[in-house]
This record gives sequence, C-alpha cells and structure tokens, in this order.
Amino acid sequence: MKLKKMSLVIGCILLLLGFISYTVWDNNRVVVDKVSLSSQKLPENLDGYTILQITDLHGKSFGKDQKTLVNLIKKQKYDLVLFTGDYVSDDNQSLNPLEDLLKALPTEKEMFYILGSTDEDNSVATLVSGNRFYDLFIKYGVKPLYPGQKITNNGDSIWLKTNPYASVFYEISRDIPQELINAKNEFDAQYKSASNPFTIEVSHRPTEIDYENELIHDYRTNILNETDKEWIDWDFSINGHTHGGQMVLPFIGPLYAPSHGLLPGKINVKGVHSKNGHTQYVCPGLGVSGPSFAKFRLFNTPSIGLITLKKI
Repeated sequence: MKLKKMSLVIGCILLLLGFISYTVWDNNRVVVDKVSLSSQKLPENLDGYTILQITDLHGKSFGKDQKTLVNLIKKQKYDLVLFTGDYVSDDNQSLNPLEDLLKALPTEKEMFYILGSTDEDNSVATLVSGNRFYDLFIKYGVKPLYPGQKITNNGDSIWLKTNPYASVFYEISRDIPQELINAKNEFDAQYKSASNPFTIEVSHRPTEIDYENELIHDYRTNILNETDKEWIDWDFSINGHTHGGQMVLPFIGPLYAPSHGLLPGKINVKGVHSKNGHTQYVCPGLGVSGPSFAKFRLFNTPSIGLITLKKI
C-alpha cells in the first residue's frame, strides 16, 4: 500500500514538473496565426493582400536580440506590417526588447504603428517627435498610422483607420498638437470624398461587434455629437489587447481577457468573427500582463498574425 501511495505521489510530481516544463517552453516560442478576412466588397486588386500583425509584446524577448521572433518573421511573405500596441507593461519598462525587434526587421515593406493602453495611455497626442515611442519607431522606418492611411495596390485602395473612440477608455489631459489636428482634418476630408471606401479599422482594443458599449455610445453621442446610428463604420477590424484570453482551457476557451473579465468567450477576444457584415480579427499577441503570479500563457502560444484579405 505504501509503495502504491509513493508511486502515486511520484507520478503526480512528475506530471506537475512536465506541465511546468511544457508551459515554460510554450511561453518562449512563437507561432504564426494565419487567418483570412473575406468580403464581397474587397477591391479586386487587393485580393490576396497580406498584413503581418505584431501586437502586445509587453517587453518580452524571444531569444537573444529577439532572434527567435525575427527569424520567424523573415520566413513570412507579407505586404504590410502593423504594430498594434502594448510594447511595454508600464511606463518605466525599457524599450530595448522593442528596439531589438525593430532593428532586425526587413525594411522593404511599409510599416505602421499605433499605441496601446500601456503605451502613453493610448494617447494620439504623443505621436510627435520627442516621445520615446515615436522617436524609436521613426528611427527604424515605422510610421504612426494615425489618423489613417490609404493603401493602394494596382489602382485599387483600402483605407486603414484608427479607432476614434479609444480615448473613452484612456482619457488623458493632453492637448493634441496642431500638426496632428491638421493631419486628421486632411485625412478625414480625403476619406469622405472617396466613393464607397473599403475600410479596415486598426485598433489596439477591439470594438465589440455584438453590442455597443454604453460608454462608447455616450461618448459618441454626447462628446463627439454623432448620430444614434451604428457605431461601426468599417468592413474589417484588426485588434490586439486581449492576449487571446492569455490562459485558455481545452473545451472551455479563454479564462480571462483584459477588459472582458472571466470566461469572456472568443468573440471580441480571439480569432476571426463576423456580424452584420463586419469581420473582426483579434490577434493573441506575444506577451503577458496581470499580477506576477499569473504572468504566463496557458495553452495559448505567443503568436504573430498573418492576415490575408480575400474577395468572395
């Protein structure tokens, strides 16, 4: 009997050690989350256009000088790179892991970035010279996406737009520089003059596609003076922030996601979902957040997104 108990204890210890070893190994590798976003409205010459998404690094390093991550990126074929926020976990964290990544990336493709909730409170006011994120990204040829970009391929275009409602969650008391106000006014005028533009919203925090958040509704109607119509004005959306749930259990799904709480489900949290003609992709991303005892991923391998646009 004692021998059986001892065998059971040893077996449990070995199982626990195996689980810990797997989790450590899994948290330090990177995979490619390959997805397709499909629409009948997509312009013909953008069919097959591919976007590489890098999100939620949170100061994580994958090998010396990000070698593991960089080598994986270099194996991919893509047309555009989008960095979608949370490069650090707090204001005091070093940007060295981000710089290690930036300085090793191929530079022949256009690259754009937005900020996340841990990066200057997602403030657009900081997208100017003198800000540490702006200066670092510009140094390596990555331009701020704000307020948006028109991407043209063989005469057809898509419009990348930033989320106009971000400040409802990350309100700040900073004055927007006039140069950014001018840039937004110019972009908005071009966008409004376009005929039936195909639009991709690029936002760190996902805009919920199954309901309108009450805070966003109040912000739109009371602060921005928008009408009480649908809050979504894009065809595709590319997001981060949730870490895909960070901890995921088989058959149950994500256990917790930032801003979505416990057992949030997958919609607005992980993967591709469509509703009312709008298709959203939320990339699981690379890093982790939360209290120190929970700063790991569970059955949710760090990933970069490889997004292919498809016309159907």
